[in-house]
Amino acid sequence: MEKPANTVLIIFGITGDLAQRKLLPALYRLAEENILPPEFRVVGISRRGTTTADVINIIKNRIDAHDGRSAEIFARLEKIISIAAMNIAEGDEYGALTAELERLESEVHHPLNRLFYLAIPASLFQTVTERLGQSDINVHGKDNRECRFLIEKPFGYSLSSAQDLISALDQLFDEEQIFRIDHYLAKETAQNILAFRFENPLFSAAWNREHISHLLITAVESIGIEGRASFYENMGALRDLVQSHLLQLLALVTMNRPSSMSASDIHREKEILLSRIRPPEKGRMEKETVRGQYRSYREETGKTDSLTETYAAIKLSIDTDEWRGVPVFIRTGKAIKEKVTEITLVFFDDKYRMRKNYLTIRIQPNEGIVIDLQIKKPGFGSALEQVQLDFCYGEKLPARASDAYERVLFDAMRADRTLFATSSEVLSCWRITEPILEEWKTPGFPLHIYENNSWGPEAADILIGASGERWLTDTHMVCTVPRIIKSV
Repeated sequence: MEKPANTVLIIFGITGDLAQRKLLPALYRLAEENILPPEFRVVGISRRGTTTADVINIIKNRIDAHDGRSAEIFARLEKIISIAAMNIAEGDEYGALTAELERLESEVHHPLNRLFYLAIPASLFQTVTERLGQSDINVHGKDNRECRFLIEKPFGYSLSSAQDLISALDQLFDEEQIFRIDHYLAKETAQNILAFRFENPLFSAAWNREHISHLLITAVESIGIEGRASFYENMGALRDLVQSHLLQLLALVTMNRPSSMSASDIHREKEILLSRIRPPEKGRMEKETVRGQYRSYREETGKTDSLTETYAAIKLSIDTDEWRGVPVFIRTGKAIKEKVTEITLVFFDDKYRMRKNYLTIRIQPNEGIVIDLQIKKPGFGSALEQVQLDFCYGEKLPARASDAYERVLFDAMRADRTLFATSSEVLSCWRITEPILEEWKTPGFPLHIYENNSWGPEAADILIGASGERWLTDTHMVCTVPRIIKSV
């Protein structure tokens, strides 16, 4: 495993929600695993008078005592974290950042790669990136130091805004400097998709339209909008999850084998595949897309006429020789009965179409890969029963598997762009979803209200039922021990 070069991580929004929940705990774990570079530094950007001690307290509050807390690691982190107090909206205040970066380099007596993590409001993105692109900060060169920029989604609000954003960043940075975060791709099970597909002849030979009748992708969660009304009202379920995470997962599941497992070859095949995904035709949008909203959403947002979807189900097709004619069903939603993110491939026999095997890749929770098989029940009869072969991460992996943000930071420090989205991938994802979003703006397009803590609107069952399939819900156990009710 290639160790990352000596780096200074600059965190914009070091006291923000995402940094507190994900980024800072990930730093602690990387230090605990002793895989940070020998000369690693962190600069937190804050305008609130934040101190290093405040940041350490945030980390302490996020590390569960039951998982192990080390005073030695907290002390080590305290020595390498510093704060640059500045207003990021004011370009002339960035002198504080350049001075701090120069101080750190003089302290270690050589240049440090610069990794900028931008957890900032969209309204400030242009101002911040334009200032970071100037020559006193963006000192980028292979033989000296490298500057890289970690960018959280959303990557635009529409196809045109994404094109504008990419064009603006192209004026400031090289594409290789930009690391667009998709934390779903950094989850352990998602990382395993390519290895599972291409390194097992049993599956690689049958991974196509000749043996697979449907693909199902589900990413639903039990929580609602959790107080993020203004964000979600402008985003909606299709933009929030389908346009980014779920289309990226679909690309991993259906792309052709790359010529090598290098980042460039993997991205090349993903870009080709995404360019061949087709949304429903305009005249079939009502039959092949579902827009839903959970019952209490309007009350929570205070918008009694809101048409923002908290649930989306869509049917896509892939125009390639390997997948032509295989429908892809994707659904996502909030306030759903259970939290589930998974991909299921339905294997079939063309002569005996009722015979099916389900291969499910569960991303969260209960991570793992399971295959549903039909076998004869033990005994003298000939009845069949369904059983599972499973690889459950909770049983097979170390006691604590790495969090996705640990992988995000680690890969960015070593310039591995495999798990980050390219600009071409981002634009392809917008080209797929934009026709749906435009059709949903049409007056009178149905908005299906569904009950909180349900599995979503009935219209989504009708959508998939038209192809003779069904969503897999709580009847499909994945890496979960069934509850046994003992008689008294």
